[in-house]
Amino acid sequence: MRQILITMGDPAGIGPEVVAKSLARLSSGRPITVVGCKRCLEEISELCGLKLRFSSVDEPTHLVDSVPVIDMGGEDVPKGRATPMGGAYSYSYVVRAAELVKEGKASALVTGPVNKLAVNMAGIKFTGHTELLAELAGGAKVKMLLYLDELRVSHVTTHIPLKDVPTSINEEEISLTVRLTASFLRRLGEEVNIAVAGLNPHAGDGGVMGREEIEIIGPAVEELKSQGIGVEGPLPPDTVFLRALKGEFNAVVAMYHDQGHIPAKMIGFNRAVNVTLGLPYVRTSVDHGTAYDIVGKCVADEGSMLKALELAFRLAE
Repeated sequence: MRQILITMGDPAGIGPEVVAKSLARLSSGRPITVVGCKRCLEEISELCGLKLRFSSVDEPTHLVDSVPVIDMGGEDVPKGRATPMGGAYSYSYVVRAAELVKEGKASALVTGPVNKLAVNMAGIKFTGHTELLAELAGGAKVKMLLYLDELRVSHVTTHIPLKDVPTSINEEEISLTVRLTASFLRRLGEEVNIAVAGLNPHAGDGGVMGREEIEIIGPAVEELKSQGIGVEGPLPPDTVFLRALKGEFNAVVAMYHDQGHIPAKMIGFNRAVNVTLGLPYVRTSVDHGTAYDIVGKCVADEGSMLKALELAFRLAE
């Protein structure tokens, strides 16, 4: 069975809790190694009454009676708020994990929640895991996909201001997003039946409310169709997700971050998994933040982390 790495996320957030709770729920013997803070995991496990043991290791390994942790520190980070220290630690976990995967020590990476503000407070320019992992993989062309059993949504653009979206959409980026989404569906053993959302209300209404659908999105879809890819669009964004939920499509390509995130999170906030398409290895993640306000209360929902781990094992195998 392939080795899976988990990055713990910000030590000040709920990352340690959702990681520990997920590990407690998984069947024993899974080849999982955590990159993070051993003491943080021990403390939250004791606080939440979890029967877990952790062991310090130097690289990914498989232990039967305890959870291996590549301990990089973090127990001194103040809990429940964004700090430069927490941002620096969480960033270092991701960089180290990516190095280990690149070295072939693991075949999949599952990332815990980090706080973009905290990382930037540490003096590190950071817009998100997706962009960082692409850079660490040598500038890989990547796209973000949110996965639910009943809905999959990939994104042409993600972490940019809304005002920059129209000028960032082009045929090349749409084609890349559709192709990577199609590859992901095939990896799941599914047929490719993708819907591409329009950018404007009612997909532009024939140019009345915008011409991106006519000049950019439509031509990109037609070219993909001519190459035998199962894709349709541009379709009105306000109905395309409902059509996908009813089984008409098994994935939707959204034009920007919130267009795709809102329906996915509304339907399954504690079940959604963030997948990075285009990396040379499997990467999944929780689709929620650090939730500083509930740290230490043992009420964090581990559902997204558990789903991220299950999907990572499925894709890695």
